Amino acid sequence: MIPILDFQERSLKGTVMKSMEFDLSFSKKLRELVAERNLQFDAEQLIVDDAIADAVFDAGVKLLAEVGLYHLETQRVVQISEEEIRRVAQEYYNNPPTAVFGAGDDKLEVSYRVCDDKRSPILAGGVAGVIEQEWLDAFVQSFVQEPSNKALGIAGGISSVNGIQPKAGTLSEMECAQWECRKIKEVIDRCGRPGMHMGLLCTASTVGASMACMEPGVRESYNTQIGIHVIPEQKVDWTRFMLAKFCEDRGITPWTSCVSIMGGLSRNGPDVAVALIANLLGQLCYGHGSLANLFVNRMDGSWGDAECIWATSAACRASERNIRVPIASVIAPRMDLAATPDGVVHCGAIATALTGSGFNYAWIAGATGLEARILGEVMNSTAGMSREQTNELVKRILADVPDPAEGAVVCMTELTFADLYDIETVQPKEHYKKDIMAGVERLAAMGVGFS
Repeated sequence: MIPILDFQERSLKGTVMKSMEFDLSFSKKLRELVAERNLQFDAEQLIVDDAIADAVFDAGVKLLAEVGLYHLETQRVVQISEEEIRRVAQEYYNNPPTAVFGAGDDKLEVSYRVCDDKRSPILAGGVAGVIEQEWLDAFVQSFVQEPSNKALGIAGGISSVNGIQPKAGTLSEMECAQWECRKIKEVIDRCGRPGMHMGLLCTASTVGASMACMEPGVRESYNTQIGIHVIPEQKVDWTRFMLAKFCEDRGITPWTSCVSIMGGLSRNGPDVAVALIANLLGQLCYGHGSLANLFVNRMDGSWGDAECIWATSAACRASERNIRVPIASVIAPRMDLAATPDGVVHCGAIATALTGSGFNYAWIAGATGLEARILGEVMNSTAGMSREQTNELVKRILADVPDPAEGAVVCMTELTFADLYDIETVQPKEHYKKDIMAGVERLAAMGVGFS
């Protein structure tokens, strides 16, 4: 591994470059590498084969080696040689890491999977989005009370606490984030799961607030992840490196999150897949993580269409075959389909595709505990399928999801948890349960098994 302190010198002595110049260099090299390997999105092969996965990996290595990372504050290129990158990848491949979270009955181990692995991915659905103080308690409980949900992949996003809004880099960020963490710990204790992994810090994003949340008896090294991730595309700053060192010093598994934006510097699925691998390798070089998230987003904020699925599969399989770090990802619908039967079907396609691409940790799975439970069953049902079987099932399910042009039934931004669950009993409301089960019935008719 490359020592984290090495990245300070590289950040101070690398080639000086304006951010726009770096973006142009990144985009040009990415296009060259994709063209050289003739990588193309194939709507008929959404779960990519071994040859494509290996080509994506090799292109990702070349991209990181030739372009590097860009330090936003020093305006210098952080260079990592191809030899160093391949050595880091080989170290991971030879000794695949296992991420360990939680304690007691809620302890879990996350190790890498292969595309046709019979082991089901771990369900760690968590509380995502903007959360209001009055229903945060019930929202968290909806996930914690589901026995099949093994962790809170993420927990938080409080809009305000007693009228105080969290503002990054100020005292209110610390205050709100600390309140949020203590409240979440109260919920998991009350539900009889005190050792449960509380997942990624959400409201806290700065170094000071993240450190302030590491409070004995609330958040400790066994139940926390802190983000160290590269900013799309290939951007870093001192905060990334400082948090990476903090995690390493405290024995915290860092949140290694790789995101590429389709339609920006990365034009399409092949570009995004290669960019994700370069992003992943860059973070592993300085962050030394043992779990990595892969996620694709479009410029308009949408995700989960066939090309996004192809790109995620390509990156997952490239890691599976050449790095072997456990992969996490998001199972969520288009925002306009949230909490609808169509949304459940769309989630089913994503859960199936990810399971068949070798991922192992669903840190967001649907909008509530009920949806997380259902998506866990989808993963259980589809684990062990051949790549060809998975591919056909994913295409069949996607064909049953309406095109965005047909208009939205309901929008997630128009709903709150209180619209879906009874806050007092923390049980899904009948209209919501009916909608979710209608989606389940459609998935079952297409070949997804449910208990």
